[in-house]
Amino acid sequence: MSQDNKFHTQFTKDSDSIGFVFMKTYSSWHNQIKNCLKQQHITHPQFIVLATLAYLLQCEQEITQVLLADKTNIDVMTISQILENLEKKGHIIRSVSSRDSRAKSITLTPAGFDKANQTVPLVEHIDQQFFAALGENKNRFHQMLLALLKV
Repeated sequence: MSQDNKFHTQFTKDSDSIGFVFMKTYSSWHNQIKNCLKQQHITHPQFIVLATLAYLLQCEQEITQVLLADKTNIDVMTISQILENLEKKGHIIRSVSSRDSRAKSITLTPAGFDKANQTVPLVEHIDQQFFAALGENKNRFHQMLLALLKV
């Protein structure tokens, strides 16, 4: 332990730290999303995978766990666990890929498609309300987030 027992930071107050403010902002938004989705009996990670799968199925013939991991930026092992839970709930079906017998192909069940269509508008509404505080800066903020992701 340090001899001077002083906390060393470049910031005078916590609100001066962009990382700390970002984390608090994310937590506020995330709590609203989690509370909404809890009422729909789905977790936020499950929602992300379900919504991404529904979106990808519009333009892709076959969706694999690896593709879902890439598109969501969630590691493959975690995707596998999320898919296992979605499968138990009857929202998805996993089968052997027609292109690669080592890969799993993922598709939505009618119940999964319904769940995606039910929850996406709820989350989009929360997004609209939460980010409305940015006013005319909303699009600029979006572009800045994309720049941070280097998309």
